[in-house]
Parts: sequence; C-alpha cells; structure tokens
Amino acid sequence: MFTFNRCGFASAKGWSRCALLAAGLLAPVFTLTPDAHAWLGGFESADGYQPFLNMVQNYNAGEYGANSGYMAMSPAAITPNSGLWTALQGGFSSGGGISYVTGHQNLDRTWINSNMTMGSTNDQCLMLTTGHEGWSGPALKYRYNVDAQDLGGVAPSMTGGQIVKLSFWARGQLDVQDGSGNQIYGYLGNTIDFQDASGNSGFKLGLTNRPTGDKITFWDGSNMFETSIVGSGGYYDRWDITLDLANQTVSASYFEFNTSTNNILATNVPMMQSMANFSMLTFLTTPGTFNAKNSSVDDFTFRATPAPGSVGLLALAGLAAARRRRV
Repeated sequence: MFTFNRCGFASAKGWSRCALLAAGLLAPVFTLTPDAHAWLGGFESADGYQPFLNMVQNYNAGEYGANSGYMAMSPAAITPNSGLWTALQGGFSSGGGISYVTGHQNLDRTWINSNMTMGSTNDQCLMLTTGHEGWSGPALKYRYNVDAQDLGGVAPSMTGGQIVKLSFWARGQLDVQDGSGNQIYGYLGNTIDFQDASGNSGFKLGLTNRPTGDKITFWDGSNMFETSIVGSGGYYDRWDITLDLANQTVSASYFEFNTSTNNILATNVPMMQSMANFSMLTFLTTPGTFNAKNSSVDDFTFRATPAPGSVGLLALAGLAAARRRRV
C-alpha cells in the first residue's frame, strides 16, 4: 500500500508495488483505488495561513505556501467565501466586537502542550471565537471544503467507498449564558461535523456545557452521547476518527494529553447519515461574547485508503480484462 506525501509522491514503502505497477499488473488498481495521505495542516504560514486577524474567508487561506500543494506562494485577497473557507454565520466586526476564524500566534499546539518550551510564539493554530452582538449574538459557523491538495491529489468525490482516517488536536471551552448572565447547562457547542458534498453528516463531536466542566460529546451510532471526560481548556487533546465509507460506520477515540489517556469512544458504529464521500468539515462555536468562549484546532492529518477487499476485487477484474484481450 502506497504512502504519499502532500505532493502525492510515493514513499519507499511502496517500492514493491511500484515495481508491479511498472510491469502493468496493478495499473487498474492504482487508477481506481488511490491511496492518499492528506494533510489539512498546522495552519502555519507555509500551510497558507496568515496570522491574527486575517479572517480565512477573505483570502486564499490554505491555497498558497510551500505545504499547500498549490503554485501560489503568497496570500491574496479574494471575494469573501469564494475560497476553501466559507463563513456561513458570523465572521465580521460589529460595534467594536470581533468574531473570527483566523490563524493565531501564541496558541500553537506544540507551544501550548510543552508549557511554552518548544516551538515558537510565531507558530499558529486555527482559532474560532465569538465576540459580537452580546450574549444574544449568533454562534460562528464555518465550512471548510476539503480539496484534492489536502488528499494528496485525489478528488474528495473519489473517497466514496474508502476508509478515511483522520486525526487532529482540539482545545476549547464553553461559557454559554442567557441574557441575564445565567449559565445554560446542557448546551452543545464547539461542534465539528464531518460531511459529504451534499452536506450529509456522518459524524459529529463537540462539548456539552456542565457545571462540572465541558464534557466531550460525540455521535455514538444512535444519538449524541455525553461522556464523563472533561474537555481541556488548557491543553490540546487529540481526536482519532475512522470514517468507513464502504460500510457507513465510524470509529473514534479521544487522547487526553495531560494524563496520556486514550479513550476508545466508538467502534464501527452506524453513521448519523450516509456519506457518499468525505468533502467538508463544518465548525460551529457557542454564541455570545468574550474570547473566553473559544475553540482552537491544530495539526490535522487525513489518510484515505481503499476498503479491505476492494484492491483484490479490482486486481481480479484487471487480470480478467487482460485475459479477455489475449483471447
């Protein structure tokens, strides 16, 4: 099985298969079942992200820089929402308050998790936060369109029927209040939806606001399940998720950095909705004001591979076609 870097070049691990490809024996398999290593990235300048306060929907975020897979090497203003990022709700300045999704210095995952002993203050995460229109203001809602550059050259539409494994780090907290300043306990916020091109959500995760701390919450195959795990507002914890688009199931685990505890949350549970492919991420924060209510993510990786059995079936189909040509 091939391992690809962001530019789509095969590593040494794929040498033996490469030899078969050169001989023409596996060409149909390679064409129909690409194995791609994806990388949304760490939101650094080399990944195509400008620092605070450049809102990602207003420039070519993720579409320039050495790691982007694009030819452009510098940022450029665009018509808002015409790039990879779309502000579906919020994302503007109003009355001196600001809501935004932006690359953000001083809050990079390596920097924070090392207690500011590794990395640099110039390194970045992606920060999503709300600070406009008071407590009645809407939550931020942003969509990221996964593209072929993220998937090592494979179009998202081609991930149907494949296994998509993804990993990312998250750090967030909720502070949801009503107009009188009372906490709204039970509110689900800072959610991320994993969707296909039609907007069908196969999996959702987030935080539930509780007096004992914000609880990790996720789709468990039948409903949104609130765990006893308190999401860390001080460190980044890691999500590891497998979207099985062949069997329409999800597996997920949550790694708590501060205690080095890996929690298996779901194993091959049914998706929320059937996904034709993996094409979009939709982020939704909590409503209201103050930067205390924030969500930051960092260091995304994805890997799309053919479902077990598909390589063998396509290889047989290729050999059968070759036999028919010889007859």
